Amino acid sequence: MNRIKILIQELIILLYVSLLIGCSTTTVHVNTRYLNDIDSQTIKSELKAKGLKVEFNDLVFPENITSTSILYSPFISNKVALSQIENILATSGFHVEDISALVAANHWYTKDTIGLFIVPDGIHPNSGKNSEDIALQYQSEQCDKSIQLNLQKNGKFTYEFSTAQENMKLTGTWSITGYPYILLESEDPYLHYYLEVSRNKAMDKISEIMLVKLTPLTNSPVISNCTFLHGIRI
Repeated sequence: MNRIKILIQELIILLYVSLLIGCSTTTVHVNTRYLNDIDSQTIKSELKAKGLKVEFNDLVFPENITSTSILYSPFISNKVALSQIENILATSGFHVEDISALVAANHWYTKDTIGLFIVPDGIHPNSGKNSEDIALQYQSEQCDKSIQLNLQKNGKFTYEFSTAQENMKLTGTWSITGYPYILLESEDPYLHYYLEVSRNKAMDKISEIMLVKLTPLTNSPVISNCTFLHGIRI
């Protein structure tokens, strides 16, 4: 009798699990690194209208992805979603160059998940020449104080540090004047400061790292003449 009760309980559990799997919603991970807010929200709305769950991320593109691509789990149950996504992107003016069931770099896709990488015209992912690839949080090196320089995607920057003797926070705008040169500007206090962008690969005990370095080209009485560094694990 106990054996029958155990079998019935196991059958109920199996049925419950199968129902959960059958009712699971496909999640689309949309990389918005090179998308503007309008396109991001439009695509999100259209995907959700198809019953898909949408999550945004701003991760660095895998090096082997250079055009609009869809990566999906080999275990995906909703194969129709792939053609739905392709049609939505086409309507928004983005042509899908590749649809693959695979893993790209550190982007892993589990059951019922899809990765969507959108590349607008004129953008070359990870070239280092896009403002999106330079808009990072940098840390000073070879400097007499620890300084943080945050270049934001909206074209603004913050420069700040804190020591026992003084605190400083400076805000302004930044722009690419002609790659690899960028310009930091502020009206009060006045700042007109050029830096050169360079990129190099390094290796630590875990994996390869892309180092983005900002080297000062001019002097300023307002900010320290330091180099800045940001590391991106690839």
